[in-house]
Amino acid sequence: MPDQPIDEMQELIQDFIVETEEILEGLDQCFVKLEEAPGDLELINEIFRAAHSIKGSAGFLGFTRLVEVAHQSENVLNKLRQKEMQADPETIDIILESVDVLKGLIKEVKDGSGECVDIGPIKRKLALLLEYAGESNAGDTKGHENVAAALNQVQGSLRPEVAGSNEQKSPPPLIPPVPPLEKGGILQEGEGKGGGGSEQEKDQTLRIDTDRLDQVMDLVGELVLSRNRLGKILSDIEELYDGDEKIKTLLETASNLNLITTDLQLAVMKMRMVPVRKVFNKFPRMVRDMARRADKKINLEMYGEATEIDKSVIEELSDPLVHLIRNSIDHGIEPPAERVKYGKPEYGTIRLGAFQEGNAIAIQIEDDGKGIDPAVVERKAREKGLIRPQDIKLAPKEVIKFIFEPGFSTAEKVTDISGRGVGMDVVKTNISRINGIIDVNSEVGKGTQIILKIPLTLAIIQVLMVKIDDEIYALPLSSVLETFRVSRGSIKSVDGQDILNVRDRLIPLVKLSNVLDIHTEETTKEWVYVVLMAIAEKRVGIIVDELCHQEEVVIKSVGTYFTDIKEVSGATITGDGKVGLILDPGALISRHKDLTT
Repeated sequence: MPDQPIDEMQELIQDFIVETEEILEGLDQCFVKLEEAPGDLELINEIFRAAHSIKGSAGFLGFTRLVEVAHQSENVLNKLRQKEMQADPETIDIILESVDVLKGLIKEVKDGSGECVDIGPIKRKLALLLEYAGESNAGDTKGHENVAAALNQVQGSLRPEVAGSNEQKSPPPLIPPVPPLEKGGILQEGEGKGGGGSEQEKDQTLRIDTDRLDQVMDLVGELVLSRNRLGKILSDIEELYDGDEKIKTLLETASNLNLITTDLQLAVMKMRMVPVRKVFNKFPRMVRDMARRADKKINLEMYGEATEIDKSVIEELSDPLVHLIRNSIDHGIEPPAERVKYGKPEYGTIRLGAFQEGNAIAIQIEDDGKGIDPAVVERKAREKGLIRPQDIKLAPKEVIKFIFEPGFSTAEKVTDISGRGVGMDVVKTNISRINGIIDVNSEVGKGTQIILKIPLTLAIIQVLMVKIDDEIYALPLSSVLETFRVSRGSIKSVDGQDILNVRDRLIPLVKLSNVLDIHTEETTKEWVYVVLMAIAEKRVGIIVDELCHQEEVVIKSVGTYFTDIKEVSGATITGDGKVGLILDPGALISRHKDLTT
């Protein structure tokens, strides 16, 4: 019983952290919009309410450092609201810095790490803004210069520093540190936003620990396996007792059970879904800051933010999107003068969107910059030995794929944004990890379009069952582009590598039996089956003995039994009760490279 008040306080703090993090995410976007429309009073009031909400909640819980920064920011926002100050870029820069400090202070609370963020510099900057507000607003050029000069005198950065400055420390709150929220609650859409929603609306949402959702998902997975098994058994019984009325009734009941299981599975998967806006929301601020640093003018357009994807998948998306957008800013969009010279608008445009495509989510990043020049990429690839003199001539689309190689960069100089050849390798690695596909389309002088296709969920997946030497194997359907039945005569060999021409595109082939080191007798069949697979930017054709059927399966861990066999990502129970190994497309393609080099 003595622990109950502490538990309740921990719950309050966790609620505060989740809600404040969501408010701060929204503020980044609000300030970018405010810079575009400085006189939007409704937007300023929305920002002011958010800052006031953070200050009030922090004060109630005793986080005085948070209160100090929020209060000072609130004072500046009030000046904007009263039209005693202009929302110019320099002012927005400082307020955004205060938002970054608030994020750092929230991280302190979350980690229980003590006072690591020095709030002195930002408090002085905000105080100077307030001091010179009148001069700036009056349109006095000297007032602006005074602000700039005074701010230049404020030394120190917003990087976390070890506490120990001369600033008087506020006493720590009388609350124990909060455990990290990595497996904390899920904040449903519409909850926890400062000043938003009625009490009735708030009562319609509920925070659930993700561990509980995972447990329900596991149980649904077992139900799916049992449904598949039951379906196979009933199919066999129907053949034996065709026409029996009781069997018909049993089949109808099983069909209804199948529908209910499918609906339940979709409902549980929906509970784990989160909108991609949770990732997208940080990009308006990022594009704005980087464009200012690179002295470029860029508009970011976003669509499809409400598209939902599994929580486990969305966690892998953030880093790839950051690197792709950084590349668009640094390598894609030209400086304003250059754009005008080539007849383009002064402002470059980056479009970021999401939409559902079958059983996958497509994320599209597009810019109207200078595009990727295949000739430049090919020259760099030859310099690095990625293309040998004796290699066949590659199509431009194939050449562009070299940008995903580790350490590959076409930049003439390294900037603080990009140019080290690391970013695109991160994109490839993260997207490969979730069995995603990368497609790049670029036209010199027009721009670049990159599409990421990623599975909706990683727990229950659709697979294509194939046979090798009478053994069943499962290939994730999200990585299967198409299947062929081709004659042996259509398969050509170039430098010892089997090649198939698919609509004027050369696809390397590899036998699945060779990849898995399965010794099979050479067949004399005239036709062979090929599964065209894709992972990240790579494409390869897998030759199998037989194409069986598609099935919905649950991935089961194989523990330490297959530790040394990277091509196996898990196992599943098939409809006939047998164990089928689920193959990892990324490892298959990597193994193919080993077999052909």
